[in-house]
Amino acid sequence: MGMINLSAKKGISILFMLAVCAHSNFAQPERPQNIYRVTVNSRYVIENGERTSKYFAINQQFSDSLGRLHTEIDFDWETHYPKNYRWHYFNGLQKVKTDFFINEKLSRIEEFTYNNNRLASLTQYAVSENDTSFIVKEVYTYDSNNRIVKAEGYNIKEKKGYRAKLKYDEHGNEIYRKVKGKRLTPADSIIFLEKIIEYDSLSRISKEVITINTANKTSKTKIFAYTYTDEGKIAERRIMDSSGKLQKREELTHRKDGRIQQKKIFDENDNLIDHLAWRYEIYKTSDRRHRTFE
Repeated sequence: MGMINLSAKKGISILFMLAVCAHSNFAQPERPQNIYRVTVNSRYVIENGERTSKYFAINQQFSDSLGRLHTEIDFDWETHYPKNYRWHYFNGLQKVKTDFFINEKLSRIEEFTYNNNRLASLTQYAVSENDTSFIVKEVYTYDSNNRIVKAEGYNIKEKKGYRAKLKYDEHGNEIYRKVKGKRLTPADSIIFLEKIIEYDSLSRISKEVITINTANKTSKTKIFAYTYTDEGKIAERRIMDSSGKLQKREELTHRKDGRIQQKKIFDENDNLIDHLAWRYEIYKTSDRRHRTFE
């Protein structure tokens, strides 16, 4: 792999300092204390259907020594500048808040509450330069298998705006969701979801047909087909339209510890259109001077 653009390195340092300041300014029972593990996702430059030796970071994830993912950074592919990022706040090991920054400006806040170590509610806020406005509070109900079977959305006056019911198959995978009520938009904007899932002899998903309708009145049906390695990791994923016509094909390779290492993406004519790679780093000292690769 090649060298990362220097502006990206500078951006990482700036965002790291901002993230530390931001976390320290919020009163929390516990906050991420350090950068211990860093995951770097990079994209190679593709020329004439071939991978070159040049690559640039497109995403970085920072976790502390307790395994809490506290900072995520997305890099612009054209400028290689880190302009979008997310900060996560914790109470113990439970994530209680996320700040979303778009073009380096705080645009959305999500807050989480828990009951018996299960997510009880998600509240979303929209943020502008002069105002923070309530979007929706989503409250969850679980079945005896700890699966969400009902989600209800409330406005700022605690009036119900929608109710979603979820169903699962015998393998525990969600296969159906329908939202009733139009006064509020669900947190993920999905108002209808249906999955038709096929399994292989080892109970792994071999094929699924997914239909999703969103609040902005878009409706999409896609077909996904999977093959697996001997270790049970996805080796190939084929993405097709509703008629079964191939749109993309992905080849995945994994490390011995099971984490993803590379992903190659091909178009319908089997031309390479994208090549992603992951690198895993550990920093054992707080000054981040000693980096080791996992």
